[in-house]
Amino acid sequence: MLFLAVTLGFLVENQREHYIEHLRARQYALSLIEDLKKDTAEFNILKGTYIKNINKIDSFRTILKNQSLAKIPGGSLYYYCEPGLWSFAIIFHDATIQQLKNSGSLRYFSSELQYKVSEYDRKARELSARQENELYFSRTTREMMTGLFDSETILETRGADIENFKQKEIKLIGKDTLLLRKIVNEIILRQASWKFRLAQIVEPTNSAAIDLLTSIEKEYHFK
Repeated sequence: MLFLAVTLGFLVENQREHYIEHLRARQYALSLIEDLKKDTAEFNILKGTYIKNINKIDSFRTILKNQSLAKIPGGSLYYYCEPGLWSFAIIFHDATIQQLKNSGSLRYFSSELQYKVSEYDRKARELSARQENELYFSRTTREMMTGLFDSETILETRGADIENFKQKEIKLIGKDTLLLRKIVNEIILRQASWKFRLAQIVEPTNSAAIDLLTSIEKEYHFK
């Protein structure tokens, strides 16, 4: 009888522990879903920004093939070079993933979910590291541009009447044609970087986030 009582107590305790772990897993899953939804929203903004500026520089490169740099209106130079000033980054909402990793609670998830969480975390960290490069290159471009472009005029490039602005004969604040060519070359190189980052880094990381989100919702029947 004593053995039976001990065994029964062990089974009850084991079942209770299993139930508690299941509840914790669901809580972590819900928290992770919220983080992933925020991340995917950030991805949409980032992707839209990249695509907009890639297309913008495509138009600029077409103009450069048909017209010398010296004959391009100053307004167009301001408009097409403006994207090179900025760095475009996503802020990851990784609090839940870090908590799962640091507390050892990732074990509450199935092996498939553990793998997908780890993969998304890896891709997100890689993207974060590359965003540091983005910041560096934007600073480099900005240092060059401040020698030729007026800051107040740059801010006007985001106005409503862009087509009219591009045709304005706005003079640059300097006459260093070599520096202007360097700036243009830098903008074109940045475009190549944006294309690579969008296709090889941003899109795969976004896809990993969506896949993880879908898998969690399916496994825990949140939909």
